[in-house]
Amino acid sequence: MRAMRRLLILAVAVAVTAAALACSRTQALERMAPGTDVTIVTRDGNVVRGKLKSVEPETVVLTGERAELRTEVARSTISEVQPTADVPAIRPREIVVPSNTTMNVELETALASNANRVEDVVRARVSAPVMVSGATVIPEGSELLGFVTVAKESAKVKGRAELGVRFDRVRVGSVTYDIRTEPLYYVAPGTKKDDATKVGIGAAAGAVIGAITGGKKGAAIGSAVGAGGGTAVVLATPGDEIRLSSGRRLRVALVDPLTIRVK
Repeated sequence: MRAMRRLLILAVAVAVTAAALACSRTQALERMAPGTDVTIVTRDGNVVRGKLKSVEPETVVLTGERAELRTEVARSTISEVQPTADVPAIRPREIVVPSNTTMNVELETALASNANRVEDVVRARVSAPVMVSGATVIPEGSELLGFVTVAKESAKVKGRAELGVRFDRVRVGSVTYDIRTEPLYYVAPGTKKDDATKVGIGAAAGAVIGAITGGKKGAAIGSAVGAGGGTAVVLATPGDEIRLSSGRRLRVALVDPLTIRVK
């Protein structure tokens, strides 16, 4: 019994010490001025560098070379934080996910052209790991966050419903990165004479972007995609409205490269 008590006391002491250390490390952030170049190391091995934008109760927000792109780090996962100038010894390995990389994802949010509104939050999960040079950079199960860009009922677009989605964040472990993906734009079929050529888009590119990869046969009856910076267009399931159920498999493509650092 005494041995068990000693082990319990030791475990509690270790937990309290770890919490105190984590608290002191994150409290140091609150004393740093916005705009300070910082390096954050998380317990799961991510290394994040950038300019300190804000320190929230649960997250730390950094910006990179482009101020509009943010990186969020969960405070509870931080193991080390220092001004970048003070930690030259930390040389993280940089892995760049190239632009045009496609990701297989599964929707977690059910969507419908007659139920959703523009800017509604959309959630999805990466259903297959994203690999770069044989290394897993974005693991299966990583969360994608985005929003509805277009939502029009069939009666409001001359009998054809429209639904658009775009993802702008991906959560890899304890770090959330801002990203830009090609928008997915779904158009319900009209008459037999109507087809995707009547939808204004850019020059054709690979039809892989925006293709619906899951669902029953005939769920996707045609597709076309805008070239660089254009819009993915998919004729969706026939019917008055467009409905994408939770669990629907999609493919999305990065517009810009994404740099991930690991220790």
